[in-house]
Amino acid sequence: MNKPNLNAPSFNMSLLPVLVIRPTTQAAEICNAIEDLGCEVIRHPMLEIKALDETPSIKSQFMNIDSYDVVIVISSNAAEIGLSHLDQYWPLGQFNISGPMGIDWVAIGPVTANVMRAQGLDVKIPANRFDSESALVMPELQNVAGKKVLIWRGVGGREKLASSLRERGAEVSYSELYQRLVPDYDEQQWQQTLEQQPLLMVSSGQGLEAIVSQQPKIADKIRGIIAPSRRVAELAESLGVKKIEMADSALDVDMLAAVKRWQEQN
Repeated sequence: MNKPNLNAPSFNMSLLPVLVIRPTTQAAEICNAIEDLGCEVIRHPMLEIKALDETPSIKSQFMNIDSYDVVIVISSNAAEIGLSHLDQYWPLGQFNISGPMGIDWVAIGPVTANVMRAQGLDVKIPANRFDSESALVMPELQNVAGKKVLIWRGVGGREKLASSLRERGAEVSYSELYQRLVPDYDEQQWQQTLEQQPLLMVSSGQGLEAIVSQQPKIADKIRGIIAPSRRVAELAESLGVKKIEMADSALDVDMLAAVKRWQEQN
């Protein structure tokens, strides 16, 4: 009789391993839901969100936010932190008002929009894809010559939106409200995380790029990717990922539906 291999991994081979890289503070709910689908969740946070201290420039932007014609919110993190700043100078809950008047509020995706709408703000989102390119075809961002536009975002990121709006004649400013910190995992930690060749779930291109910075050949070490948008799916494809399931959005319900489709088709 063969002796058992005491060094063999103890994971359950019948469960689909799903690698979740969301920040720890944002992962609990979807991890529980993935487990409810009968999957094994592997938690490996790739981004830590750190709110930045308020600078005089940011304070001025929020105190005088009614001087802006359009406010564009890039992410749910930007929405949450931005709203906390806004509440200091335009206390939405205290006065039960919908915030400063005369502003077109634009969120890049539905997750971000939901954060804003929870505070009573009338927010528009792109009709189809949830990225800068889709935002640029929205009616609210067409005739912007001479208008002031404020973008809430993290430090760094794509310049496509701001540069295109400036070409249309808008005056564009940034409120950089947080920074993304990438944990530095060693090769042993990565080997343990990837030993089951998991299905990778990513919520943004930044998360996938953070992985690639430490695991350039990630495509060879996963069975596929759940992507929240066409842009992220195209990024995954450019990295050599062969099997990609694109969710309708980054909303939990849509990401979970994509995992379920994967279970049924693979």
